[in-house]
Amino acid sequence: MTTNVVTATMEEALTSPERDTTLRRLHDWQHRVHVLYDEIQRHLSSPYTWDRSGKQRSWEARVQQAGLTEDEVPAVDTLRIMRNGHTVAQLVPRMLWMIGANGRIDVIVTSQRAGRLFMLFDRSAPFANQSDWRLVRPTDMMAQPPFHPDQFHEMLE
Repeated sequence: MTTNVVTATMEEALTSPERDTTLRRLHDWQHRVHVLYDEIQRHLSSPYTWDRSGKQRSWEARVQQAGLTEDEVPAVDTLRIMRNGHTVAQLVPRMLWMIGANGRIDVIVTSQRAGRLFMLFDRSAPFANQSDWRLVRPTDMMAQPPFHPDQFHEMLE
């Protein structure tokens, strides 16, 4: 199996989606996102709290082409981070299928000054055993430093 994420995602895009493989990818996506959220939560401390009751279901073209129903698509948590009862950030799984990444999560940080948008791209190949989350700023898409959950609180300041 190919380990280069660009090559792997291009090859995948050129094939017709199979139901079982698409479902496996969706479950893998759910698992990787939830593991990332667990890591972020482990590193957040007072005054931050979080809520994962929001859910997101993929309805991307590949899901539809594979013939999956909405009920079959696993729900992926959204992560809302609060300080003193006010939402200061939301992590929303945006898309799984894209060339050059194994999924994207939007990170919306809100503050009294202004809102900021970051993205997290998983640069691991599909079905890799370990995620490789990268922090991407819309103002500098080429710089993709590794994302370290223990530094997440710095994004909230």
